[in-house]
Amino acid sequence: MARAKWLISVQQAQDDDDEDIPSTSQRPRTQRRASPAEEDDVDATQVTQTDNDSFQQMVKSLVRLAISSEYTRHPIRRADITTKVLSTQGRQFKNVFDAAQLALRQTFGMEMVELPAKEKVTMIQKRQAQKSGSGAASGASKSWILRSTLPEKFRIPEILPPPKVPTQELEAAYVGLYSFVVGVIMLGGGRLPEAKLERYLKRTNADQSTPVDSKDKLLARMEKEGYIQRAREMNAGEETVEYLVGPRGKMEIGEAGTAGFVKMVYGENFDEDAGKRLERSMKMVAANRALIEGGKKDGEDGESTRKARGRPRKEAADQAEEESSEGE
Repeated sequence: MARAKWLISVQQAQDDDDEDIPSTSQRPRTQRRASPAEEDDVDATQVTQTDNDSFQQMVKSLVRLAISSEYTRHPIRRADITTKVLSTQGRQFKNVFDAAQLALRQTFGMEMVELPAKEKVTMIQKRQAQKSGSGAASGASKSWILRSTLPEKFRIPEILPPPKVPTQELEAAYVGLYSFVVGVIMLGGGRLPEAKLERYLKRTNADQSTPVDSKDKLLARMEKEGYIQRAREMNAGEETVEYLVGPRGKMEIGEAGTAGFVKMVYGENFDEDAGKRLERSMKMVAANRALIEGGKKDGEDGESTRKARGRPRKEAADQAEEESSEGE
């Protein structure tokens, strides 16, 4: 009985305490309202975070575009970057490009290098370049390919094997074929008549078919992917066709790659005489390149350009013929 009275008194005391405590609606507001300046800071932080997320997404998209384009040997074009990566953020190109370049170097051991523009070799191409104002341009193409940044000692088939699509054997054969074609064009002074290229292909039993495809389809693929460039021009009613080294061929193989390819083919037989002949061929490439670059500078006077070019080109062709005769 005493315990029951004690519990009743405790309950009454708690009820009295509850009556003294104001309700939630009656309590004074102790939370301070955020000032307009503080609200602006919060909004700015959220916008900055959103912009950073959007920027990082564009960087990732450019890295994916670069790798997928290189896998199919397609150039990474500025127009594709704008359309597929930047969308309405075109002014962010440089920042996104630099960040993607850094990611490619640090993560994949590759970097984007700009391709040179295709050479304007026919008179029609030169006139069109003069009309469009591109003749005086620096040779930039606004297209890039991926190039390995690994040290030379790591650029071996065990570390950088050919792609597995369609098969590794076919891709290895294709690499060998375009290296050979680019090499003979380079050794011919950087440009080679179609008849002479046909002769070289016949000597290697590649004039009809190859392990990759037919000869015509093989050359068409090399031209499409930028390893070689086919120039056609009408001269006195007759069509002349020449092959030049294409933009990808210059960047992926180039003069150094051609020299290495020749030394590998010669093996132990690469003596001093072979070295001198190789050096003469590389000088011819440099001379022809200087002629083309000189033509871009004085291209306004087409007649004087043709007269200035006539003799050096003939001398280069004669020397190329002499080199090929020695090789046979």
